[in-house]
Amino acid sequence: MELAATGNVNFDMGRYGIEFVASPRHADGIVITGPISENMAEALEITYKAIPSPKIIILAGTDAISGGVFEGSPALDRKFIEQNHIDLYVPGNPVHPLTFINGVLDLLGIK
Repeated sequence: MELAATGNVNFDMGRYGIEFVASPRHADGIVITGPISENMAEALEITYKAIPSPKIIILAGTDAISGGVFEGSPALDRKFIEQNHIDLYVPGNPVHPLTFINGVLDLLGIK
């Protein structure tokens, strides 16, 4: 819900040319917002491979960055995070829309 708020009239991330899209083939990157379970690991890998290069990976929130309260659970699969370069870590639980927008703008070099 917090990341969805980045597109509303209060935050309007779209004014910077940054939008969330439904298809990985139309995306420049992927935002991971929660822990990666064993059941989702393959789907995440397939989605990431469908994104055209160059591509970015953003981890948003404590659960995505460290596993959060699920850290150490045998149900998690962190291989994707360990094997790929993460371009941006956005702290918070949940991530505030302005924190996310500022992080992406800094990553892209937009002031």
